[in-house]
Amino acid sequence: MSVEQATGCRLPIRVLGSGPVALAFAGFARRQGIPAGEIVLESGTGPVPDALASRPLALSHGSWQLLSRITRLPQAAPISNVDVTLSALAGHVRISASEMGVDSLGQVTRYGDLMVALRQGLERLAIEPAQPGTMQDAQSSEVIVHAQGDCGPDASELRFAQQALIAEVQVENDKARVPPGTAFECFTPNGPLALLPAPRPGRYALVWCDLPERTRERAELDGAQLAHQLQRAFGWRLGRIAFVDKPQCVPMVRRARRELVRGKEVWIGNAAQALHPVAGQGLNLGLRDAFELAQWLGLARAQGYESTQALQHYAKARRNDRQGAILLTDTLARAFSIRAIRPLQALALTSLDLLPVARRALASHLMFGIR
Repeated sequence: MSVEQATGCRLPIRVLGSGPVALAFAGFARRQGIPAGEIVLESGTGPVPDALASRPLALSHGSWQLLSRITRLPQAAPISNVDVTLSALAGHVRISASEMGVDSLGQVTRYGDLMVALRQGLERLAIEPAQPGTMQDAQSSEVIVHAQGDCGPDASELRFAQQALIAEVQVENDKARVPPGTAFECFTPNGPLALLPAPRPGRYALVWCDLPERTRERAELDGAQLAHQLQRAFGWRLGRIAFVDKPQCVPMVRRARRELVRGKEVWIGNAAQALHPVAGQGLNLGLRDAFELAQWLGLARAQGYESTQALQHYAKARRNDRQGAILLTDTLARAFSIRAIRPLQALALTSLDLLPVARRALASHLMFGIR
């Protein structure tokens, strides 16, 4: 059957990618009224590799709301509070869901669980993945959505002198010491250390950024030695900490594509920008990309104007949110690693804690982006 026959003589939207942003875009596009037959999702259907499936994902409250429109949400641990501190110095701010008037600031799930949920959601929306390479001719597509892959050779790049150690840990927290659902972000002299509540009770997802050589050395330690170093860096707020799996090392490089739209092609998610994990903005920004692109393409179809015009509107509409997320993560990753201004960093956190309006504005940006 030809493409024209399959899509009712209308050129399809071709989606390149097999990750959460690609799948979410396909679901959002279907919800915007684009027929399933006009969405060609070139995505693999095989199982997610174990190392990737277990990786924790921090989804903001806004992302969780968006995903609820296209699928039944996966198992997750709610984030009720975010506790931000500066190691070895005073300086502290807490952001709470109750202050923001929401049931949670976000949710922590696993990559594999989210992928299963998204694939099931697409099945219910009658979107079937096509084999990669099914449509080689770009002229046979109305729009080509790049939702995965490198940002391109001309991307702006910022290399942080950091690598992230990612793992899952078991904690002894008796709930009297720390309220359930508390996430931690501790800014150490060499990079942020985050502990996020994991879906399984008593478990936390660890993202520990430090100098590359130190991170690689830690990855080679046995569980007890590594737990001892983590305990020294983080403290005893969660009681004794033990590692439950072998940690992974991930280099920290921010890359951002300079051109989001070219003709009928558009880049979203990691194909458009790869961010430092501080504040957990990367995937959330990509999901907002997917949702807004689907909105513009759905509007173009409903009102009968060219999809290339919709892509230009999309690129303009996404500018502030995208640039804001890049600026925020770049600043947090670098500024809090400057030892000479540690007292000013402590003052900034304390001031934020004392200014509810500023604190709520930051929390809203983290949950929903710049709107």
